[in-house]
Amino acid sequence: MIFVFRRKYLGGVMQIALGSLLQNRLRSLLSIVGIICGVSAVFAILSIGEGAKREVLAGISRLGLDNIILRRIHLPKSQSLSLQDRSVGLQTGDVRILRSASPAVVKVAYLKELQVRVSGLSGQVTPQVVACSASYLPLQGLALRSGRFILEQDEQQKNLVCVLGETLADRLGQQGKVGARLRIEDQLFVVVGIVRGASPVHLKKTGMVVGREVNEMLFLPFGTHLYLGQGSEKNGVQALDEITVKMSDQGIVEAILPLISRTMELSHHGIRDYQLVVPRQLMLQARKTQRIFNLVLGSIGGISLVVGGIGIMNVLLATISERTREIGIRRAVGATRQDIIAQFLAEAILLTTTGGIFGIFIGLVCSWSIARFAGWSVAITPYGIIVPLLTSVAVGICAGLYPAFKAAEMDPVHALRSA
Repeated sequence: MIFVFRRKYLGGVMQIALGSLLQNRLRSLLSIVGIICGVSAVFAILSIGEGAKREVLAGISRLGLDNIILRRIHLPKSQSLSLQDRSVGLQTGDVRILRSASPAVVKVAYLKELQVRVSGLSGQVTPQVVACSASYLPLQGLALRSGRFILEQDEQQKNLVCVLGETLADRLGQQGKVGARLRIEDQLFVVVGIVRGASPVHLKKTGMVVGREVNEMLFLPFGTHLYLGQGSEKNGVQALDEITVKMSDQGIVEAILPLISRTMELSHHGIRDYQLVVPRQLMLQARKTQRIFNLVLGSIGGISLVVGGIGIMNVLLATISERTREIGIRRAVGATRQDIIAQFLAEAILLTTTGGIFGIFIGLVCSWSIARFAGWSVAITPYGIIVPLLTSVAVGICAGLYPAFKAAEMDPVHALRSA
C-alpha cells in the first residue's frame, strides 16, 4: 500500500511539473541547451577516448605482452667513431646469449633490414625488405592469407623464398601470387606465403613507432641477404636490426627485464647502441595516459553541464515570482512545503533528464560523424552513456534545490496578497 501511494504521489508530482514546463515550452527548451551541449560533449569525448584506447592497446597487444624487443640504435658519427672498437651493435651473437639468459626465455627471433631493389614495382611502392629468422613471423602473431611462413629449413639452407604483406602482394598483381617468382636485385625468389598484419602503433608521447607496417613488407629467410650483397658474415656473426625475446608468461616480463638489460649491457661493454621496447610497459603507460586524457577532457565537458545547471537555476528562480499566486493557492488548499519542494525539484530533474537524453542522441550523431569523416576510432560503451546521463540528473537536483526551498519558504497568506 505504501509503495502504491508513493508511486501515485510521484506520478502526480511529475504530471504537475510537466504541465508547468509545457506552458512555457520555448523557455524550457532554451534552459536545457547548456545541458544538451554538456552531455553531448562528455559523451563524444568518452566515446573518442575509449576508441583511441582500444586501438592503441590492441596494437600494443599485437606486439606481444610477453615479448621484449631490442632495436638497433644508429649512434651519431662522432660518437660511433670514438666507440668503434667497442660498439658492435646488435648481432647474432646476442641471440645466442639471450637464449641462455634465463629458463623463462622460450624463443628468440631476429631480423635485418635490407636496402635492395625489387623488380616489378612502380616508383610509388617502396616496400621494406627484411631478412628474418623462421620464428619471427609466428612470434608476431601474424595471420596467413595464403601459403606458408618461412621455415627453419629455408633459413638453414638459405632457400630463395619470400613472404609478402597482403597490401604489397595486391600491388604486385600476378607477381604477388603464391608460387610466383619475384626478382630482388639479381636473384629470383619464389613467393611462398602472404601475411596479413595490422597498422603500426604510434605513441606520440615517446615519438616512436613501436610496430611495423607488415602489410607493406617483404620477408626473406635470414642468410639469403648475403646473396644480395647485404652485409657479411665474420666468425659466424652477422649484424641485426631487431631481436624479439619471448617469455614464458607476460607476468614475469618486468622481473626478467633487469636480467636482459644487464646481459646486454655486459655484452655491449656498457654502450647503449640498442633500444629496449617492452610492450607490457607501453600498455600500462597507455592506460594511465588515457585515464588522464578522459579525466581532463571529461572535466571540460562537465563545465558545460555546470553552466547549464546554473541556467536552469536562474530560470526556476525567475519563475517563482511569476508563480506566486500558484504557490499561494496550493499552500492554501493543503499542499505542504515538501509538496512545493518536490514540484520544483521534479521540474529541474525533468529539464536536465530531457536535456541529457537529447545530449546522448546528439553525442551519438557527433561520434558517428567523427568516425565517418575524420577517420578516428570511436567506441560507444554503457559507461559512456550512463555517466553523462546520471551527471545531468545530479546537476538537475543541485540546480533545483535552492529554488525549491525558496519557493517552499513563501508564506501562503503573503503569496495570495501579493498576487
